[in-house]
Amino acid sequence: MTNRFWLSLSLAALMAGSAAAQDGRSVLQAAATAMGVNNMKSIQYSGTGWQGMVGQNLAPDQDWPRVDLKSYTRTIDFDTMSSREEYVRIQGNNPPRGGGAGFPFLAEQRVTNLVSGNYAWSLNAQGQPVPEPAAAELRRLEIFLTPYGFLKGAMAPGADPTIVTRNEYGGRVAVVSFIAFGKYRVNGTINPQNLVQRVQTWVPNPVVGDLYYENVYTNYRDIGGVKIPRFHQHQDFDDGGHMPNVSGGDHAFGLETISEVRVNVANAALTVPDQVRSATIEPVRVQSQKLGEGLWLIGGGSHNSVAVEFRDHVAVIEAPLNEERSLAVIGEVNRLIPNKPIRFVVNTHHHWDRLGGIRIYVHEGATVVTHEGNRPYYQEVLRARPWLLQPDRFSLYPPEEWSEGYIFETAREKYILGDDTRTVELYNVAGLAHALGMLIAYFPKEKIVVQADLYNPQAPAPNASNRTFYQNLQRLKLDVTTIVGIHGNPTPMSQFVQFMNRAQ
Repeated sequence: MTNRFWLSLSLAALMAGSAAAQDGRSVLQAAATAMGVNNMKSIQYSGTGWQGMVGQNLAPDQDWPRVDLKSYTRTIDFDTMSSREEYVRIQGNNPPRGGGAGFPFLAEQRVTNLVSGNYAWSLNAQGQPVPEPAAAELRRLEIFLTPYGFLKGAMAPGADPTIVTRNEYGGRVAVVSFIAFGKYRVNGTINPQNLVQRVQTWVPNPVVGDLYYENVYTNYRDIGGVKIPRFHQHQDFDDGGHMPNVSGGDHAFGLETISEVRVNVANAALTVPDQVRSATIEPVRVQSQKLGEGLWLIGGGSHNSVAVEFRDHVAVIEAPLNEERSLAVIGEVNRLIPNKPIRFVVNTHHHWDRLGGIRIYVHEGATVVTHEGNRPYYQEVLRARPWLLQPDRFSLYPPEEWSEGYIFETAREKYILGDDTRTVELYNVAGLAHALGMLIAYFPKEKIVVQADLYNPQAPAPNASNRTFYQNLQRLKLDVTTIVGIHGNPTPMSQFVQFMNRAQ
C-alpha cells in the first residue's frame, strides 16, 4: 500500500510537470506566431531613445542620470548568439547632474558593443576591436531579454520552461520561465494578445548583490509581419520595493521610436577577431607608490586606493570596483603595514564604481567613513542578505558588528581622522553636480589632497567638476602641493592651477 501511494504521488508529480511544460510550450508557440518569430533567424531594429547611467545618480535617492540616444541600432543573430549594438549618445536637454564615463557629454559619443558566443568586444574610436571578455555572459543574456530572444530561448531544446498564470492590470497573463546558462532565471510575461510584455531576470552586482534587471515592452505595432514594441529597461535595487528616499535608481534604457526593422538580415552572424578570441580576463594587479611616511597610493588598475598608517591601525581611502579588487588592496596594505588592522575605510562618494569593494572592509571589521547623506542607502547596501548569483564574504559570513550598528562614522562639512602621529581632514565638496556628499581628504603635513572624479590631468579643458573642486580648495584655504586622484598618477597643484587658468 505504501509503495503504491508513493508511486501514485510520483506519477502525479511527473504528469503535472509534463502538463506544465506542455502548457508553457503552447503559450510560447502562440506568442511566437503572433509576434512573427517562427521563421526569424536574425533581426535588426533601429530607433532613438535614451540611456540611464546606472549607479551614477546625483544622490542615492534619485534616478539614474540620463542622456539621449540620437541613434540606436541592434542586430541579433539567434543561431550564433551574436549581437551588435551601436548607438550615438548626446547630452540633449538632460541636466548634467550625476556621473558616468564621459558624463556630461560635450560632444557626440559613439559606442559599439559586440558579442558572439563566449566572446565580447567593443570598437574604439579608430574602429579597432577592444576585447572585453568579462562582458560576454551579460551581453548574451541580454539577447534573451529581448521579446524575440526570450521566445527563442524558452523554446530551445532542453530549456524546460515552466508556467504560472496570474492577474495583472485586469487581465490574466502567463509567466513562462527558464534557466539561462545554468544560473539566470529568465521570466517572460505574455499577455492575452500573445505578446511578450515583460522579461525579467537578476544579475550579480558588487554593490547590491542580485540586481533586478527588467525589460518592459508596450505599444506594439506590426512592421512587415513582426510585432515591434517600445522598449523600457529598469535596473534597480529590488523592483521598487526599496525604502522611500533611500534608493532612487531605476530607469536604465528606453527605445521610444523604432524607425526601421529588418528580419533575417545578411551577415548578422559576427566573425570574432583573433585578438578577441585569444583574450582572457586579466588578473587583479596592485602596484604601490609611496607618497610620504606612512602614506601609499595603491594602484595597478583603473582605480586607486590610498593607505594611511596611524600608530596602531590603518585607514584606507576608497574601496572601488568589487570584492576581488579590495582583497588585493587589503593584501598589499598588510604587506606594506604589517600587524596593524584596517580600522577605517573612507568612501569619497556613493557611485557604484566607488562602492563596489566596501563590503569586504566591513567584513574585516573596518568602520565606514562617509558623508551623512549616504548612510540610509549604505545601510541597505550592507544588509546581511544572501547574494545567490555571486555570493561575497559579507553575505556568506555576516559580521556580528552589523547587528550592533556601529560600522559608520559620518561627516557633514568636516571630519578628522587622527592620532598623535598624523591627521587626515575630510571635507565636503559644496555645490558639486557630480555627486552630492562628495568627500576629499587633506593631509596638512604632506600638503596632499586626495580626490575622486574632480580632476583628470588628461582632460582637454576644465569642466564643471574641475571648477567646483578648485573653488572649494580656495574656499577651504587648503595649502596643497600635490593632488592624488583615485584615477591616474599624482599631479602637482601647480599643474592644476595652470590648467584652470587656461580657461579664463
